[in-house]
Amino acid sequence: MAKRRGNHEGSIYRRKDGLWCAQISLEGRRLTKYGKSQVECRDWIKQTLARIDGGLTYEGTQITLSHFIEVWLNGKELARRPSTVNGYRRYAGLYILPALGREKLQDILPVHIKRLYAQLNQEGRGARTIQLVHVTLHAAFHQAVREGYLGRNPVDAVERPKVERTEFQILNESQARQFLIAASGSRFETLFYLALTTGMRKGELLGLKWSDLNEDKGILLVQRQLQQIPRKGLVLVPTKTKAGRRQIKIGQGALAQLKAHRERQEKLKADAGEHWKENDLIFTTNIGTFPDQSKASKEFKRLLKNAGLPSIRFHDLRHTSISFLLGMGTPVNAVQRRAGHSKASVTTDVYGHSLDGAQEEAAVKIEELVTPIAVKLQ
Repeated sequence: MAKRRGNHEGSIYRRKDGLWCAQISLEGRRLTKYGKSQVECRDWIKQTLARIDGGLTYEGTQITLSHFIEVWLNGKELARRPSTVNGYRRYAGLYILPALGREKLQDILPVHIKRLYAQLNQEGRGARTIQLVHVTLHAAFHQAVREGYLGRNPVDAVERPKVERTEFQILNESQARQFLIAASGSRFETLFYLALTTGMRKGELLGLKWSDLNEDKGILLVQRQLQQIPRKGLVLVPTKTKAGRRQIKIGQGALAQLKAHRERQEKLKADAGEHWKENDLIFTTNIGTFPDQSKASKEFKRLLKNAGLPSIRFHDLRHTSISFLLGMGTPVNAVQRRAGHSKASVTTDVYGHSLDGAQEEAAVKIEELVTPIAVKLQ
């Protein structure tokens, strides 16, 4: 009669088909691992025993990826931005769980993840989509490691899918002036003007409050943004990164635009009477509530078309603004802080083309500086 293993004891043997089998007894039940080598099975026993010492239960070894992600995402509601949690939930629901949801958490290997990426690629999913699936999986398994369900993150062994940077369009100086002329009189005139002169994102602009404006110093404080959250609607959320929270210096033109905009808003407030919802927002509907972002984009497209200008995205006003600053020779660090980038390298990576003109000017200036001038002696 075979000897019964005690709790937490491990054994390894080779099967007739050549595979190696490792087994551990946990809470009177058996955990089994098949491997191609004795070393692989020995490592598994070592890692599993360490996890058991860390508090792993038999029930924990039976958790499926679907169950773990559901619990994990519910916990994320307390620790992450709503948009981040919704992003995780979206990519898990659409792509991860249909393929791997029924698998036990501890059974998922790098090869399964690679196979998922290959399948998504075959289905025609874009590189950016696959990258976001990768980010979601990595975050989920990272938490599983922290909680002791896994010894290591299997996603670490899978190369992060590469995404080619999307080319963007910008307006030239003449087109920018032409656009602002076309926008004169539009209900979103001030929004467009600030987008072009500050380089702020649309959500950041729509999240501005009058209390963020320091007229004496000519400064706008960026500390939140307006986002559309599924099942919650439009909500104000903090900036995504610490660098996103920043002060932006504005000129007299922007101050004049804001003053005129405030006067128009006061008239709307008077017309709305008791229906006005006071939120201290700079950009609102006719009754003071959050503005519809899609309406600003539609108006933007209409103005471009009427002015005979290229059909660019609203976000390209930000690209235009930042490109102008770099093209004028503004120090990269100053542009980085104004744009809310975490590092100057992000600014140069995205807007390197805008530095080409500055490079040419620098080449001419350095030669002018060091080239000796012949002096004819009398």
